[in-house]
Amino acid sequence: MWQKWAVLVSLMTFRVVANSTEASVGSRQDKALNVFNVVRFPNDVCNTTSGKSGTCYSASECSAFGGSSLGTCASGFGVCCGLTASCGATTSVNNTYFKSSTSDTSPCQIFVCKITNNICQIRLDFDTFDIDQPVSQDVSSATTSKTQCNSAQFSATTDGGTAPVICGTNTGYHMILEAKDACNSLTFSWTSTSSKRSWDMKISQIPCDVSWKPPAGCLQHFTGTTGTVYSYNYLGGVHLANQQYTNCIRTEEGYCSIAYSSSKFEVSDVVNEGKIGGECVTDYVIIPRAGGSTLQEGINYDRFCGGLLTYTVPKTTTRTLYTVRYPFQIGVYFDGTETTTTPVAEKSFGFAISYKQFASCSLP
Repeated sequence: MWQKWAVLVSLMTFRVVANSTEASVGSRQDKALNVFNVVRFPNDVCNTTSGKSGTCYSASECSAFGGSSLGTCASGFGVCCGLTASCGATTSVNNTYFKSSTSDTSPCQIFVCKITNNICQIRLDFDTFDIDQPVSQDVSSATTSKTQCNSAQFSATTDGGTAPVICGTNTGYHMILEAKDACNSLTFSWTSTSSKRSWDMKISQIPCDVSWKPPAGCLQHFTGTTGTVYSYNYLGGVHLANQQYTNCIRTEEGYCSIAYSSSKFEVSDVVNEGKIGGECVTDYVIIPRAGGSTLQEGINYDRFCGGLLTYTVPKTTTRTLYTVRYPFQIGVYFDGTETTTTPVAEKSFGFAISYKQFASCSLP
């Protein structure tokens, strides 16, 4: 719950009759007494009439922020305020939406500043994210790097590190940034007026002292005993170059092991064959100490790549990985040297890795 409160002050006038034993009834005088009624409510998240998230403010506060009153909250004392930021804006209001328009010019940048000093992270939820795809085929040289975000890209600043540059189709995914004291910048850029550019992202701010705050350094954070983690631009059909980040999965209460399986795993030019450990050098995912259900014979690895997710021979069969190593994480390392000896289409689709947590610490 936010520590910032909206305050409404209503003035109510009462008539008070002053009575005196020395005065007759006809000489009674009415006096006016003003009483202030103060209504306080927290600036919580609310649902607007448009179906998006808003923040509960007084009507005057919402207007001062440049927002729109889209429904009521706080038992009718507040309004659900919807705010939208466009190119060149600076925002310090929670649950602001950064949305594209046909009049945008490159680069389109906004700044996100902390609401209070108690903000540690900025979360971006991509309700819509559809810009130009990366270069996925050598068009002039057999040694030209692929999967680069050349014609359009999205970049963001984060405190104490570097967020990967992304492009393509990332609708439904998210990104968590460490909040900077000097504000975080969010930037879309493109090289042509014909470039595809459509985005609508919710920007929320995460306080330092809430129990549900993701660990520092997690670019994506997943909760629940089951779920699926996707590489960026999985929807576009090719993974992106120069990606180094960590997907974190919260260990749910009472659970202490986790299984990973993949319906689609393709993070190099190799198809229909998995690679493990030291075989993975350029592009790979990191799942600490993962192996079979009993971790038999010490068969467990950290690096996984190739065309199938597996942990042992035959590496032409997809297998489920298990681990009891905390914290539960899927690290991503994709370098910038996707090349082939002939100008053919890039075969690195990316990955969709599903997870399931178990209460048993001895693994299923």
